[in-house]
Amino acid sequence: MSRAKYNIAYYITPHGFGHAVRSLEVIRTLMRRDTQIEVTIVSDLPEFLIEQNLEGPVTLRKRKLDIGLVQLDSLRFDLEATWQALRQLYHQRHSIIAEERNFLLKNEIQLVVSDIPFLAFHAADDGNIANLGLGNFTWDWIYQAYASEDSRWRPLIEWIREGYSRCELFLRLPMHGDCCACPKVLDVPLIARKAKREPAVTREILGCAPDQQAYLISFYALQLDRQALRRIEKIEHALFYYKHPTCYPLKNGRCLDDFDVSYVDAVAAMDGVITKPGFGIVADCLAHGTPVIYADRGHFPEYDVLVDALHTHLNCLHLPSEDLYRGRWEACIRQLESQPRRRPEIRTDGAAVCSDLIRSALALSCQDAAQGLVAVPIEDSLDLHTFQPGEVKALLQDYLEAAHAKGFREVRIIHGKGRGVLRNCVHAILTRHPLVASFRSADPAGGGWGATLARLSGVEHDRR
Repeated sequence: MSRAKYNIAYYITPHGFGHAVRSLEVIRTLMRRDTQIEVTIVSDLPEFLIEQNLEGPVTLRKRKLDIGLVQLDSLRFDLEATWQALRQLYHQRHSIIAEERNFLLKNEIQLVVSDIPFLAFHAADDGNIANLGLGNFTWDWIYQAYASEDSRWRPLIEWIREGYSRCELFLRLPMHGDCCACPKVLDVPLIARKAKREPAVTREILGCAPDQQAYLISFYALQLDRQALRRIEKIEHALFYYKHPTCYPLKNGRCLDDFDVSYVDAVAAMDGVITKPGFGIVADCLAHGTPVIYADRGHFPEYDVLVDALHTHLNCLHLPSEDLYRGRWEACIRQLESQPRRRPEIRTDGAAVCSDLIRSALALSCQDAAQGLVAVPIEDSLDLHTFQPGEVKALLQDYLEAAHAKGFREVRIIHGKGRGVLRNCVHAILTRHPLVASFRSADPAGGGWGATLARLSGVEHDRR
């Protein structure tokens, strides 16, 4: 007899691709190690990113539970638009949290993992579901940098911190900022993808001759005018690779989409990467010792942390934004090529470590649920006030089966009024239980909306 599958809901912020790439690497490792685990990704990430980084199918629930930062382009942020979007999220918080909690309960999710939407912790906590956080910062730390100049951020930051305070354990990655909003923090190694091909093989596939240099332009979108492109074409000893939607009419340019080469294989084979510092690309370069030419990134607190890691471990040079946009790259490239190549010594097994921690948390959650079974006398009414929140799900399911077996046509479940959290939990269980034909709130004499009457299906005899 095969054991039941485990269900995880994994929330991923859509801000940049670094969060997605590292979390998808954790999910890939997790599903490799335990085929009984089913993962639902909750995010509005583009589906191609999931397909490129996972080996097996997962369910994608298209939802956006955080804002990150609204970007004007690859390098600049729109702080006013970000604040407006975050305020709107705050006004919608109750409906969003309720919707997610109901989703978690209806799909019998046993563990929530979040990188790093804070509303996921609200939903998990309200549904009495175990949760983990994963990341190298929390959004309150990012937004705090803007509060000193604009006090409107402060109440939103406090609200965000309240969400992170519900995180049961935060797995903190290297290159991290302040994560103190999470009560319990555990440091884990760097999560980084690994190249599958030797660099020489990849370079041959990419058509890069032994006497040529190869550089990856790692921007989702970087607009360069004709004059800038002409300057880049004059760097004749080098080839420049890019990936859709970036596209340049360069004589010495090549699109990676034209080759059977993964992005991480390309990073490992390059003589340098030209980029803005983001967690994903920095992690890929650290894992393979690939030099970096980095541009400015606007006012973003993570930038300084990532730049410090680059200078600590890799060959790297700063390219001012003005030079980036004007195609004045050659001086930086020549200087980088003159440096002896550094080989960083850094642990990159974070995906395996985090996968094991998630599996342990999942097993503990299931064990707690199993131990939470409580024997109760089978009557036509069940009062949940005397039980712990973690006991309710298994208790109610067993009670409905026992009440049906005993012949009850209708049962009354007393959950109280309060904020409605327990009532919603009960209703979610009743909605999907095969023995429940219908249910409704009790009439005023029977407890009103503090109790629910459930009519059981298939009962052909009265209670004896």
